[in-house]
Amino acid sequence: MSDGPVTDAADRWKRLYARRSETGLYPLLLEYPDDSFDPVGGGYGADADADAYFRSEWTDGSWPPFDKWPGLATPAAVAANADVCAEEVATAVAREGRARCLALVQVARGADAPAALSWRGATNHMTAQELSAVLRSWEHRFGVRVVGFGHGSLYLSVAAPPTDAHQARVLAAEHYLACPDVFHEDPDLDWSTYHEELMRLREWQFWWD
Repeated sequence: MSDGPVTDAADRWKRLYARRSETGLYPLLLEYPDDSFDPVGGGYGADADADAYFRSEWTDGSWPPFDKWPGLATPAAVAANADVCAEEVATAVAREGRARCLALVQVARGADAPAALSWRGATNHMTAQELSAVLRSWEHRFGVRVVGFGHGSLYLSVAAPPTDAHQARVLAAEHYLACPDVFHEDPDLDWSTYHEELMRLREWQFWWD
């Protein structure tokens, strides 16, 4: 982990990301050096399941118009290059000053990083193992890649956003169940049109209070 913000953080992240298969180290952009991580070994929450997690969080009326948990959103039919999308989001995150410190995590995929680090950013809502399970599912279905963490924020690139409005609504329900804080505390977020945003966005940003 770097001691502080890194010059040309995005370029460095890209070089490290390109070599992740060779090195076995996955790069993350961090808001600031954080000593609260507690690296662990093991399966990185392999026993956790995204669908089971969402079902456990669902209550009647969680996300209109669904009366019952609709199941996981189906994978998108069209996908861009996931690595290129990740590089573009890393550039934006670093350029905008959201995260300019660097860390390397000994995982093969970014989705495992929260569980591997016992990341506490979402602790008030879900465990790091549950978060990693959700991220692995999104990685598979929507070409998501983990780019970095803030204090309680998570920056993801998206290579395959949903193209079907109904499935986008189902995915919006998943986002709500994973991170309700954004919906309840962001005054600019319109619940009724959030699914439309998901059909065009190449970055998903979450934050937990």
